Amino acid sequence: MTLSEGNLLYNRYRVVEILGRGGMGAVYRATDERLGVDVAVKENLFTTDDYVRQFRMEAIILAGIRHPNLPRVTDHFVIDDMGQYLIMDYIEGEDLRHIIEKNGTVSEQEAIHIGAAACDALAYLHSRKPPILHRDIKLGNIKITPDGHVYLVDFGLAKMGWEHEETMTGARAMTPGYSPPEQYGSARTDARSDIYSLGATIYAILTGSIPEDSLARAIDGLTLTPLRNHRPDISLRLATVIEKALETASANRYQSAEAFKAALLGDSSTDQISVSPADQFTAPISSAQPSSKKTSTRAVSFWRLLSTFVLLLLIAASIILINPANRGLIQAKIFPAATLTLTKINIPDPVLAPTILPSPTFTSEPKPSSTLIITLLPTTAPTNPPSPVATATETVTITPQPTFTELPASLVPVPESTPQGGGWGQIAFASIQDKVAQIFLINADGTGLRAITSNPNGACSFDWSPDGKQIVYVSPCTEKSSKYLSSGLYILDVESGATTPLPFKARGDFEPAWSPDGAKIAFTSSRDGSMQIYVYTLADANLLQLTSPGSNPQSRYPAWSPDSSQIAYTVLRIGLLQIWSMSADGNNKKQLMRTGSTFSDYVPAWSPDGLSMLYSETNHELTAPSSLFSYIFNTGKTVRLPFKPPVAEARFSSDGRWMAYETTDGINQDVYIASLPDGSPQRLTTSSQVDFDPVWRPGK
Repeated sequence: MTLSEGNLLYNRYRVVEILGRGGMGAVYRATDERLGVDVAVKENLFTTDDYVRQFRMEAIILAGIRHPNLPRVTDHFVIDDMGQYLIMDYIEGEDLRHIIEKNGTVSEQEAIHIGAAACDALAYLHSRKPPILHRDIKLGNIKITPDGHVYLVDFGLAKMGWEHEETMTGARAMTPGYSPPEQYGSARTDARSDIYSLGATIYAILTGSIPEDSLARAIDGLTLTPLRNHRPDISLRLATVIEKALETASANRYQSAEAFKAALLGDSSTDQISVSPADQFTAPISSAQPSSKKTSTRAVSFWRLLSTFVLLLLIAASIILINPANRGLIQAKIFPAATLTLTKINIPDPVLAPTILPSPTFTSEPKPSSTLIITLLPTTAPTNPPSPVATATETVTITPQPTFTELPASLVPVPESTPQGGGWGQIAFASIQDKVAQIFLINADGTGLRAITSNPNGACSFDWSPDGKQIVYVSPCTEKSSKYLSSGLYILDVESGATTPLPFKARGDFEPAWSPDGAKIAFTSSRDGSMQIYVYTLADANLLQLTSPGSNPQSRYPAWSPDSSQIAYTVLRIGLLQIWSMSADGNNKKQLMRTGSTFSDYVPAWSPDGLSMLYSETNHELTAPSSLFSYIFNTGKTVRLPFKPPVAEARFSSDGRWMAYETTDGINQDVYIASLPDGSPQRLTTSSQVDFDPVWRPGK
């Protein structure tokens, strides 16, 4: 039973707040009413006899832990029909996740300091008899106190590494991005599993990104993004250390916490620093600096190499100077005259002022120039890039200067204002009417509402063709659903009303996405027993399966990049939804963003310029409604947009300046629009029906 604020536990511990919640239980901050101090209460809701026996045995061992980088276990008990409870010191301060969210990434020295302190804690835990494995090291489980002291928290409960006994399955806390492959059940976990998780945590505080999932790297061929791709300022030495800790094969990682700490500090400086309670979070760390002996050796080698190079250069020059015929060549090529000519190129408007290229002149033999020419290019590219210039030949025909005839005033087109959102300025959405869903069209200003489908079996889950003249939709559709088991795909010509089914048997096909080049339709289907992504090529009626179960039991929500070369999609792994991308042929799969162990990310929507992506995110730990985020491709960062949750099915307008989305006020589910990034939401539909899946009409 999950506790609430104010509950009195065991007639002693008054719950103050919930610090975190997961599938196995929760962690609370409480007040010990006997001693008047704050404590952390860890709850485990598994109450079978096996779990109770293991809990009692392991709690006794945990109660004996005494280390400056670990909280103390002060009490433990089991309450029948409720759960098992471990009482620990409550550590004041912020965890690394909150620190990164508030202040950004940490410096190299701070990362080394945090990693070394955590290694000390792990070395102590791993040396116990039997060894104690943490198995859940991540940003949220390392806290920094106000005076800069580092604590590894949230250890305990079914995490002992017994010599002749497998740890219970329930003890395998798996956090995508932080957990090594063996923690998914592929092999027995040991001290090296904690090494991987700590390496992933240090990677995250240095880069602001969680490493690629280890199981996907081990099975699906995904590669780890080198740390210095995110942070070029981080030393190659430290980046190499972290990446070694993140090896998917445990034999290739550091084999102990002591070895990992030594590598973090650098072999030459292990004796220059020790992490103790007095260490400050901002304390300078000089351990990464090389020794003076090594520096001196490198300096001597450098000057020897430079001296040899200069000597060879002088010898070569003297040999050439002996021949007088070579002196002019030397002067032109090696010692150019100190004349500096700046040539400015004016790039003409390729439409209003066509440029006539002068006829080139040729000489039998080009002469060496002693003038240095610097060309000043414009700081911004022209709106319309100039046409490619063909390679000159000896005969060049010059096109005469074109002449223009002014049009009569009556024939000059009058510019029209761009509709709100660009394109047609219209939005289609699905709405449940008379117990079936149909697709409606409405102007962005709320006028012109009309139905565009009248399928007796319903129509929904649709997308526009790039020209905005057709839609591909799903039927039957009687409600807004997470899956459509018997549905098929149909193409509707919006103006004529003609409907054509796609030429394959309907087998649970939905969530279609029309490629921007108009050539293909990607969609989700459960035709092979699990929801996976397929792509249909319109020209040759070819159907290709892009994803398969493997380590991803579910893949859905396909979304095309603007150039039709990639597809973003959502996969389900370890109970969480993650956003990945792949090439249009199903290759080069990679996870785009890694947001932690309690967040699901879904329904990606690529911006028209290809620079960002909208998506919804839900925090399962807080059971919070979905919020809207933007992923920025060139930085790899995510930004929460200031729209009141829940926000789902967000789609960009044609000009990329607006979005349409669905939300609810607790009574009705309606369609809203808003300008980006932070405009005021405008309610577009006001009926009492369920309105959902809004999509801006492209083209025109």
